[in-house]
Amino acid sequence: MPKNLALKIAIVESGLSQVDIAELADLHESRMSQLVNGRRKPRDAERKVLARILKRKPAELFPEAIAS
Repeated sequence: MPKNLALKIAIVESGLSQVDIAELADLHESRMSQLVNGRRKPRDAERKVLARILKRKPAELFPEAIAS
């Protein structure tokens, strides 16, 4: 599966590490990795909390979730 480039770019631009964002979102590091690497689809609550932390809209971070 392809990586979620939009999420990865937002993480890099935030200046925080993937681990930091996982902690802020109350996600396990492995779950965060799965979301970034496209191995798992995010739950609605995960989309919302990550968008809030990264100061983006959920559709910007997870465009495939809108299309499906």
